[in-house]
Amino acid sequence: SIKERKNISYNGFLEITIIINNGSIVKKPIISFKGIPSNGENTDFIFELEDKIRSTCKTFSLNNSNQEHNLIEALKINCRKTIKEKTGKRPYTNVNLVRI
Repeated sequence: SIKERKNISYNGFLEITIIINNGSIVKKPIISFKGIPSNGENTDFIFELEDKIRSTCKTFSLNNSNQEHNLIEALKINCRKTIKEKTGKRPYTNVNLVRI
């Protein structure tokens, strides 16, 4: 919609893909972003996002598909909050959970 396009053009876009195998995260989450300003501190907030994602995933059962929606919403909120602290922008956030 138009509101989402305005939000993306002003604040940027963040996409997080988490690969889950047998109830645990495989390797690192895949984080891609566009339009989020990074002035050399790019790796700092990526590492911070990865830590935040791991800690949030530990609070939810990854085997339970009923908690999947709650996990996605919690990840969106925590990642937006982390990026807002670093850059002052609240990006449009998309979280994908891939089960193997």
